Amino acid sequence: MGFITAFEIAIFASAIISTVLSMLVYRKRASSQPLRFLSGMFFANAVYATSYLFEIISPGLKGAIFFLNLEYLGLSFIPVFWILIAWSYKPQDLKSEQEIVKQLQILYIIPVLICLFVWTNGWHRLVYHSLTLQENLPITAIKFDRATGFWIINATIIILYLSGSIRMVYNLVRAKGSFRTQYLLLMLATVLPIFTHLLLLKQVVPYNLDIVPISFTLSGLLLYWGMAKMQLFDLVPIARTMVLNAMHEAVFVLDNKHRLIDSNHQARELFLQNDAGVYGKTLSESHPQLWDSFTNASQAGEVVLPVDGKQRTFTISKSPITDKRQENMGMLYLLHDITELRSYVKELERLAASDGLTGLLNHRQFMELATEEATRLEQVRNGMFSLIIFDLDNFKEINDTYGHSAGDLALQKVGQLVAEHARPSDLCARYGGEEFILLCRGTSLYDAFQFAEELRLGIAETSITHGGQPVGITASFGVSIYSPHMGISWETALNQADTAMYTAKANGRNCTVPGTVLPICIQN
Repeated sequence: MGFITAFEIAIFASAIISTVLSMLVYRKRASSQPLRFLSGMFFANAVYATSYLFEIISPGLKGAIFFLNLEYLGLSFIPVFWILIAWSYKPQDLKSEQEIVKQLQILYIIPVLICLFVWTNGWHRLVYHSLTLQENLPITAIKFDRATGFWIINATIIILYLSGSIRMVYNLVRAKGSFRTQYLLLMLATVLPIFTHLLLLKQVVPYNLDIVPISFTLSGLLLYWGMAKMQLFDLVPIARTMVLNAMHEAVFVLDNKHRLIDSNHQARELFLQNDAGVYGKTLSESHPQLWDSFTNASQAGEVVLPVDGKQRTFTISKSPITDKRQENMGMLYLLHDITELRSYVKELERLAASDGLTGLLNHRQFMELATEEATRLEQVRNGMFSLIIFDLDNFKEINDTYGHSAGDLALQKVGQLVAEHARPSDLCARYGGEEFILLCRGTSLYDAFQFAEELRLGIAETSITHGGQPVGITASFGVSIYSPHMGISWETALNQADTAMYTAKANGRNCTVPGTVLPICIQN
């Protein structure tokens, strides 16, 4: 088999393979927009290769020129399809790119104009000054006397190739994870056709044979292999990326060496500051605090991390990534921001534990915390706390005379005074109705009595205003003490304080009575 025969077989095979590839890809066109353009590019190369095959086996010049003109129908459309592929295959920000792709389809007018320009060369001679057959060759080969239009056409084709390739390089630089490999494959597929086209223009191939259709076919086979093995042009990875970027959670993908290989938009925005340089590096190197959170968190633990200068709470979930053989390939970390949820929960807990009118603890919450404190003292067999109970005097008369709004205002005023006088360690609550209670940790009966007196005087010195008239407020106080050494329960101490408070009421109100065997009433 001679060189020419082998070449003819290669061109014939290129035409067949490109046609088959075009049909196979066309059947999958619904799964991805770039596949429509790829199918068109394969079909354009099939037209190119078939026309060139008939050109080199034509019996005369007239037939060869006819198929030469037909070659441009395939050759000129190929780079336009390549540009559309480069712009349509971009998983990030897919919606905006689709609009650009629609606008770029105006480029179809370029190959139409090129074909019209070539096909009318017999009138203007701007593409070829003359076309004649080369003699003494085993194939039909046209001798070209190239004109200015020929170079303009080929320069346009090369510029279109390069435009698509530049866009593909841009996509490659911005790509993450598996998409980077796919873009590298696309770039590799375009190198050979551009190189062989330049060889054709320089006429360095024996007999000036056109090997560009063969190079396009080889690139087509490479792309189809990528479709089968690397999900090239598949919507699944594109859709997966869109879903990940739409998630409110931050997603990080690390390989077995703890290097960051992928992330979603939320992760890049919150933690990586959109720094592409962190990919391929270990998180312990680029973001040590984040890595510490990953390693120290439980399967679904909570961590507090700084975001934009503020501390935010996240839950961390992690899942191993395995291949088809169930071998570990890395780890996926999912960070869910629960800062607002934690804030809502704290607010609900506060509302559930507090009195809505005064802002102090409610009866239930006070009893729970007081019981916990008493249990703690019993366990350590040491320490004490004092209890202060007081009730507003003649509160029913305030409600009956001035209305419940005045009574509510009096309760709010007293609640404010209690909060202002109490220490951070004290438990203060509205015990029920117009009755209030305080637990003072580590406070003796004498100190609690003095504190109760200060609070009683503060209440007596304050008043509310109703209808422009001041309304005075007083309260009766009872004080008791609890310690594990006393041999009584804290509930008994509570009853002692309550009894002392009622003694204060009986002794004329607006006074403080300690819970002792010989009650003392101090009245102002």
